[in-house]
Amino acid sequence: MDDFKDTLKKILDAPVCQVVKILGEILQSKIELKVIDQITTLNNQNERNVEIIANGLPIIKAFVKFDSSILPKVILREILMKKYGIGTILNKNNIIVTRNIISLKNDLENKIVSRKYEINHNGTTWFTIVEKIILDNFYSNKNRGSS
Repeated sequence: MDDFKDTLKKILDAPVCQVVKILGEILQSKIELKVIDQITTLNNQNERNVEIIANGLPIIKAFVKFDSSILPKVILREILMKKYGIGTILNKNNIIVTRNIISLKNDLENKIVSRKYEINHNGTTWFTIVEKIILDNFYSNKNRGSS
């Protein structure tokens, strides 16, 4: 159980915009980020569904909300291309952000750890993200990488 807690802590404590990198190191495999869909709802409000995948299995599913009217044009342009994750885009543009954790839940029955957090820049919330870490898929990959 300590290995479980330590590994989960590494993922949850990963610096803002570094989750994909940390997962790759833990699983010792190539990690793919896939934008499933992205829509604009009302008044510049946007929603984005993303999966972080290893060996064909989604390890993390993320639902992102953001207001396009507050983002710099260069950031928004890259997000709308649906090619890169939010973290990659922020890092590439040298944007310094912080994470504000709103909630963290461990659903052992369904083997999912979820968290909700905000990514803030200069005191303004740019993104609200809900992540679900699918533990069965994570450990399938971890066992695959260590054999």
